[in-house]
Amino acid sequence: MRKILFILFIVAVVLFGFLLGSTNQQTAELNLLVVKLTLRVIDIAVIFLVLGLIIGLLLSLLFALQRKTKRWLNKSTDNT
Repeated sequence: MRKILFILFIVAVVLFGFLLGSTNQQTAELNLLVVKLTLRVIDIAVIFLVLGLIIGLLLSLLFALQRKTKRWLNKSTDNT
């Protein structure tokens, strides 16, 4: 129950931030290696938020997979 409330709180804070940010129509230039984009500030924030979320999930899945494979390898070598 505590985890569900925590997740709901985080989602509510992020949605509130998006609502406040959507009223800001200020544009900014985003200079990447090969491209130069002019985007709204909220769009840039969403892009980086999603990229950070994806990178964090991939890293946590990588570490979880490494931990599970170590246990699996240890069990298979103990049986021989």
